[in-house]
Amino acid sequence: METIIQNTRLKAVCSWLPEGSLELSSLAEQYGEAEVVNIIRATGIERVRIADSDMTSSDMCYNAAKALIEKENIDSAEIDGLVFVSQTCDYILPSTSVSLQHRLKLPKTTICIDIHYGCSGYIYGLFQAAMWIACGACSNVLVLAGDTTSRMINQNDKSLRMVFGDCGTASLLCKGTRPMGFHINSDGSGADRLIIPAGGFRLPASEATSMLTWDAEHNGRTLNDLYMDGITIFNFAIANVPDNIERLLKMMEWDKESVGLYALHQANKFMVHYICKKLKISEELAPMNVLNYGNTGPATIPLLLCDICTEKKTNLEHVVMSGFGVGLSWGSIAASFVDTHFYEPINK
Repeated sequence: METIIQNTRLKAVCSWLPEGSLELSSLAEQYGEAEVVNIIRATGIERVRIADSDMTSSDMCYNAAKALIEKENIDSAEIDGLVFVSQTCDYILPSTSVSLQHRLKLPKTTICIDIHYGCSGYIYGLFQAAMWIACGACSNVLVLAGDTTSRMINQNDKSLRMVFGDCGTASLLCKGTRPMGFHINSDGSGADRLIIPAGGFRLPASEATSMLTWDAEHNGRTLNDLYMDGITIFNFAIANVPDNIERLLKMMEWDKESVGLYALHQANKFMVHYICKKLKISEELAPMNVLNYGNTGPATIPLLLCDICTEKKTNLEHVVMSGFGVGLSWGSIAASFVDTHFYEPINK
């Protein structure tokens, strides 16, 4: 799918980080110092943020949304759409977006929807919000994206525990004067490469699914835990993301050189650098902040924007965002953020 949606603006972005932090170097005794050093070197991640046991992704997104509303001095009654992007919802039902509508004291006429996506989810969330605005259904839409991914990972799985962190974000879309280009793709044939096998209705959690097993790399997990085939996901991203971005640029009639910022999903240092290499762009145009946060799922792109754009040193006339991961799914957005307000991450 590729399309251009006119007259839509990303007005503001806020992010909220939990105060809890895990220093990956502290895991040397459990996993072995050499193993920890190698993972840190490959991923570029030295620490991740971990939410308290009683804090959900909706709590973090709520905090980010409250901050955004206050900083932008918005009347909550003017917000008429809410998109919640997360794989760690509060309940199987009801939808978390409806609970957030009530908590944020938004009007009962607010359209609410949950999008159960991970690392590509921010792209899908912005697309949904832009469509609501373009068709005239909404004027101001909150896109709340975040995950407590740490809850889905077995403590014996070093391959994931040392990569994923927690974060919640809030973005506000409104009517504008500029276009936003979208290029989005899906491939369900790779669904089992990034998955929590048990816990749904296909395979309910049970005593059998809770049995701990170990893989060849000495990572321990149960069928109730997150599993990722890292090599397959890497190959998938390298094979599809650069082409996706190039097709988007062609649709927008932008040159690579005209783009001031490539805000790529912060999977890890190695993957971001390799995508830059495939695109033949400078790594300086695709900054990273995985060092202190790790991979925060659907929150990585808005968190990155808040982390690097607050000082307004970046050329934001032409910006490309790209997310990729679970599904398998991937997508990119081209837009101008010259009028967007980015706020420094809370609890940075």
